[in-house]
Amino acid sequence: MNNTAVLNNAVVIIVFVLYLVSLLAIGFITQKKYSKNFGDFIAGGKKLGALVTAISASASAESAWVMLGLSGYGYIHGVRAFWAALGCLFGYFINAILIVKRLRKESGKLGSYTLTEFLAQKSGDEGLLIRSVASVIIVIFFASYVVAQFVGAGKTFNSMEFGPYSLGVVIGGVIVGIYVLLGGYTSVCWTDLIQGLIMSFVFLVLPIWGVVKADGFGGIMNSLHGSYLGNPWIDNTGHIVWGFIIGELGISLGYIGMPHYVVRYITVKDLKEAKKAVFISYTWGIITFFGSVAIGIISKALIPNLTDPEHALPTFVRFYTHPIIAGITLSAIVAAIMSTADSQLMYSATAVVNDLIKKIFEKNGIKLDDKKLVLIVRLIIAVIAIAAIILALLKVQFIYRYVLDYAWSALGASFGSALILSLYCKKFNKWGALTSLLTGSILVYLWNFAQIGNYIKVYNLVPIFFVTLFLSWVVSALTYKKK
Repeated sequence: MNNTAVLNNAVVIIVFVLYLVSLLAIGFITQKKYSKNFGDFIAGGKKLGALVTAISASASAESAWVMLGLSGYGYIHGVRAFWAALGCLFGYFINAILIVKRLRKESGKLGSYTLTEFLAQKSGDEGLLIRSVASVIIVIFFASYVVAQFVGAGKTFNSMEFGPYSLGVVIGGVIVGIYVLLGGYTSVCWTDLIQGLIMSFVFLVLPIWGVVKADGFGGIMNSLHGSYLGNPWIDNTGHIVWGFIIGELGISLGYIGMPHYVVRYITVKDLKEAKKAVFISYTWGIITFFGSVAIGIISKALIPNLTDPEHALPTFVRFYTHPIIAGITLSAIVAAIMSTADSQLMYSATAVVNDLIKKIFEKNGIKLDDKKLVLIVRLIIAVIAIAAIILALLKVQFIYRYVLDYAWSALGASFGSALILSLYCKKFNKWGALTSLLTGSILVYLWNFAQIGNYIKVYNLVPIFFVTLFLSWVVSALTYKKK
């Protein structure tokens, strides 16, 4: 390696280290103000403003998929991949129209801290049925999701040639674990704000730079000439892609039921801030989703023979940008990973403690003080983080695949259907909620187990979501009793 390459790598690493130090600093700062009171530790005291709410919610929902997966999708499918970007953006729109205003208003009246608690309260479940089932589903999917993010951190670190896979896993896991343990939910939201802004910066700057490097839009389209990559309606065989389009737009349904995403609109300061947050998140989504696909298409034009399409973004950065930009991009990729891992780590622990353990003690006449509750949350965070790091180091690949094949669909169908009914169906009750939670998860498993996708060429969340919603509504109607 020559002196220039060594210097360039040093610059990238310095930028990356500064980013990691800033995350730890946020953890230490928020610890002083938000770690003593239980409500502050798990929900920021419900005092978060529009900017933090919007960007942290958006960044936490996307993970490394938006950095590597979506840009790789653009590399493979060309302009057809913009349907996926549109599907994600449509998810933000659905939440803005159907969920945000009502959820903030009603959760405020009930004093809910989590989506699970809100569903239990709205369904009239005074016992532990809904809390128990929902908490188990959340821990199963989110814990494995955290493992997947740490795996992604290791792979990114290794592919950028900054160290072995194991070092990337440990750095990612330890940094996330420390700042979540220190400042809780508030540190998660503030670090996600920083991470979300880095992600949007990358996807605002790089596509513009890429167009210049590719000799303008004309140069990009010329490179795609002779293929169907420049046509949003037709696949590589020349057929119209209706199933593909419906499936990509169907991604939007998952956002309704993502607990770590939706909870941001439960903990936002007030309805006014919630409305502002909707506009901010929509702007973030336009820049990030469409910018990611654009980078994939530009990389296809400039670097047409990549063996792994998901290397489109880091390869483009390595060949065509300054080391400082490369360092920021590395930070952005890790930021996407961390912003999902920290949120799911925090929400898993909160679900277990606030929605289950705290309720069990209260039913037995025991009231735990704030210090003990915060300590229990921290212990659970530590256990999940350590277990996730170990599993990631063991390269438990089936978990990574399991997350990709199941989690988004199962959580979206199970919690999304229940949330819609809780806000719009007067007959919604605990049996309808239970039906939603179980049906969504079970149908996703059966769909993948029976490989139904080989016969029905549409994303599984689309039919499963509406089947779950319908069955939950029927059960609620049949079991409803007037008070």
